[in-house]
Amino acid sequence: MKEAQPAPTRVEDYRWMVGPEPVAQVSHPGKEMALADGEMVPVEEALSKIVEKVSQAKKPVMVVPGRMVLWHWEEGPPGRAKVLRDLAAAMGTEIRPIYDIRPAYPMARTACEINPYHGDLVISHEKYDVAVFYGVECPYADVALKIIDQGTECYTIALCGKLGHVDASITLRDTGMDRLKKLTEMFLQYKQGDEKKQ
Repeated sequence: MKEAQPAPTRVEDYRWMVGPEPVAQVSHPGKEMALADGEMVPVEEALSKIVEKVSQAKKPVMVVPGRMVLWHWEEGPPGRAKVLRDLAAAMGTEIRPIYDIRPAYPMARTACEINPYHGDLVISHEKYDVAVFYGVECPYADVALKIIDQGTECYTIALCGKLGHVDASITLRDTGMDRLKKLTEMFLQYKQGDEKKQ
């Protein structure tokens, strides 16, 4: 009786592509702490570092959900939009609204829906060197920050209202309007100090 021969192994035409690492190597920051360049630091230290990094950037950008700055469909957006615009002006950044709700596929209703752009592609294409994320839905932000971290030279800052985003260069948790107002004041003070030096 003839022995069964093993099936010949087929060499697949397959290329390994660089992709995001599946698991973060660090934990989320604790209460009143922040994660800055892989180290746990007090929030105040992280805020100072944010001011320094953004102020030294050549082309910074602020990424926020469109619902926070473009539409008035619930209580609160006009006030939040003003705080975010004041912060962007103090930082010297433009605002890129992210549409974090996708249209219904396969048929988008173009009269009332818009196909969102991918923040990571825009940041790479426009060559932003510092990107500040605020209020972007956590699953979307996590993926975008991971891709930006591994595919560009952009320094990312995530001001999160929940637990933070470990793939950002700097991340803060529990960030509300009061903290954004404080950050705006810190940027204005930094600019005044620079003007006095000149």
